[in-house]
Amino acid sequence: MARVLFAPETFNLGETSRGIEVARAMRADGHEIRFCGYSRRFGDHVRSAGFELDLLDPPLSEAEADRLIAVDQGRSVRHPFTLDMLRQRVASEVELIADWGPEVVVIGSTFSMLVSARAAGVPLVYVKPYAMSRGHLMSMTHFPVLPGGGRLVEAANGVAGRAIRGMAARVSYLPRAFRVVAREHGVVLPSPTVAALDGDLNLIASLPPLLEPLPLGPRDDVVGPVYARPEGELPPEVGPLAEGERPLVHVGMGSSANRDLVRRVLAEVGRLDVAVIATVGRYLTGADRAELPDHVHVVDHLPAHRLAGLIDASVIHGGEGTVQTACASGAPFAGIGLQPEQRWNIREAERSGHAIGFTMRALRRGALPAIVTRLLQDPVLQERALDVRRQVATLDGAGVAARRIAALSEERRRA
Repeated sequence: MARVLFAPETFNLGETSRGIEVARAMRADGHEIRFCGYSRRFGDHVRSAGFELDLLDPPLSEAEADRLIAVDQGRSVRHPFTLDMLRQRVASEVELIADWGPEVVVIGSTFSMLVSARAAGVPLVYVKPYAMSRGHLMSMTHFPVLPGGGRLVEAANGVAGRAIRGMAARVSYLPRAFRVVAREHGVVLPSPTVAALDGDLNLIASLPPLLEPLPLGPRDDVVGPVYARPEGELPPEVGPLAEGERPLVHVGMGSSANRDLVRRVLAEVGRLDVAVIATVGRYLTGADRAELPDHVHVVDHLPAHRLAGLIDASVIHGGEGTVQTACASGAPFAGIGLQPEQRWNIREAERSGHAIGFTMRALRRGALPAIVTRLLQDPVLQERALDVRRQVATLDGAGVAARRIAALSEERRRA
């Protein structure tokens, strides 16, 4: 039996969900699991799945979580990781590791653990998407810094991709706080930066590397899609909506959207003669909900994987977990990428033939209803979406990841 500490950034729904799904698979195999994090935002998801969660010091406020999301989306360069905060984080993590004694630590984008786990001498596993992984960065030919298409946009994104590929092997920058705290704990972080941000083992939890061979980093291992499959049933209104005469469209915007975007999307989709089930309640006020037409139904959360076979299309952002859930649904989707990684996810789905990307500019110009109509009427998009669903159904990314982590734990015990 392995003892494994999961440490996702619990303000990020996608990586929290990935951690939960891998932890479920490990628990089913009899391993001992514990979670830690700093944000209360999605901590209840961990506890609802039956896992213990330690909220460590210093707590991450809602404002700080929003700042980190803004940095991730390229809207800001100001992050809350001061020297003092990072010192406190690493101290909390090192103390928990010493007290509980995990054999492996599993992270999302919890970069403080890049120092803590190494200071404690515990193997570090990073469950991550392919987009922006070391293999992706080192082989990049296209980086969607600009949204949309057209010759000029494609040319600019091609230049950006080639520039990043050229720099990835040479850049060795780390924020001062990380260099200082690593030195204080006797940790030498690898160089270049892409190597410093690796785990001892990186589990690539994405669909594209399985649909076609893609370059991988030296510590990368492809496990396949890992997305949220929480327990529980769909809300009672979903059944009648799915059986009704109107097509059923799911709107999901993950944890990195905002109120303005959600209101615009619902207003545009609401113009169509469709039924809508939208998992965006956390973004809306009571007044926002009251303005929606009767055929638009809003909930905070639901087990979206259970919508497979019930919905006719989705409108989503480009987060890894949301895209994977849409791929597993068997319905084509429209996706808006809020940052380059998300645009890459949508671009890959477009290349696969079961999605249409759109931009904020297209949304403001009223183009979304026509896009959703095409999703509902185009037999090529629909057939390709069913093909992808059949492929996803054969994969068990969480189970494969669980076995890789257990094997790493066994290697450590034998060493």
